[in-house]
Amino acid sequence: MAYLLLFTGKGGVGKSTISAATALHHAQQGLRTLLVSSDPAHSTDDTLGIKVGFTPTQVAEDLPLWAKNLNAEEMAGDFFGKMESLMEKSFGSLPGFDSSMLSDLSNFPGMDEAFAMEEIERLCASADYDVIVFDTAPTGHTLKALSAPDYLNTFLLKVLRMKAKIENLKGFFIKKGDTSKLVDLLEDFIKRIERLKVLLRNPEYVSINLVSIPTEAGFAECLRTVRFLDNMKIPVQHIVVNQIIPSFTPDVWEIAPSNPAVALLKTEYDIQQPYLGRFKKLTSSHPIRLVGMTRLPFEPLSARLVDVAHTLWGERGLNFQITPSLEVQEGSLILHIPYIKNAKWTKDNWTYRFGDSLHHIPLEKPDAKITRKTDKKTNCVTLTWEE
Repeated sequence: MAYLLLFTGKGGVGKSTISAATALHHAQQGLRTLLVSSDPAHSTDDTLGIKVGFTPTQVAEDLPLWAKNLNAEEMAGDFFGKMESLMEKSFGSLPGFDSSMLSDLSNFPGMDEAFAMEEIERLCASADYDVIVFDTAPTGHTLKALSAPDYLNTFLLKVLRMKAKIENLKGFFIKKGDTSKLVDLLEDFIKRIERLKVLLRNPEYVSINLVSIPTEAGFAECLRTVRFLDNMKIPVQHIVVNQIIPSFTPDVWEIAPSNPAVALLKTEYDIQQPYLGRFKKLTSSHPIRLVGMTRLPFEPLSARLVDVAHTLWGERGLNFQITPSLEVQEGSLILHIPYIKNAKWTKDNWTYRFGDSLHHIPLEKPDAKITRKTDKKTNCVTLTWEE
């Protein structure tokens, strides 16, 4: 099971840069890190300076860092295409059947992002990476995605009512379609999103981080997000306030009346101060760490991303402890897999089941002796391969 660091916020606040810098930081620690973006802007390409596709692309040969974009719209399209086919087979002959009910579901705000979240749940449950850094779509889409199971459950009830109606019909001209596949498809997707919500509530392995800027709109969006996640019992670990104008020495501010550039900075600095005060008040009333990032004197792209990472993860920056899942010792290979409470192991020890997902451990050594130890305190299983 990989650790998950999720970053969300309004568009244009620097969320993708913060996400990329975080991924770079962990890869530099030797952790197998995957940066995943579902942001429609796909700015990861520009930030990393490489072409990022829909399959993992290694950022540099000497760095355990990969990146991929998620095509949430296409994923949703495939799902609803399958649903449409199953609904036609199940209910197409039912008098009064209205296929527009599926359109209502597919047009639900945030539904595309729900499929991105479902893919994140699958990636986290695998043993391929130590760290998943998720650069989400803008905040509104992400929050709506977490509400998707409620909407899907309502839709499922409609399907079940239609199923009951068909089964009660006695007419000769009504074809009774098989609804079990349709129900299974919906229930499986709902379960995956619900599992992700359970995952997001565990601060030991998941870090939820909001990125904002010191403006009225930036603070308002951040406050709404904190309240929404509070209601869902999903803890926020950090709020990163980006693009802060630093406080210069008095002799610099004194020349503002005669220097238009300094005057502009001073005006923006003064505008930001009340909002920074609001962010401090918000984090003081919650167990949230406030991290400030000053406006950078350079474009935070490619080679300069390392400078952002050093500042972001410095002494006063983000703080999230990650234990490597893979250790290589003399004569042995050790894999630590957390979230093992719900896992079931197959007989050959090379695959494990987490929830309804089956994953293959990519460390096969057929002739090695394998020992397995479970630590109930940490909910972790340790597998050791010895030569």
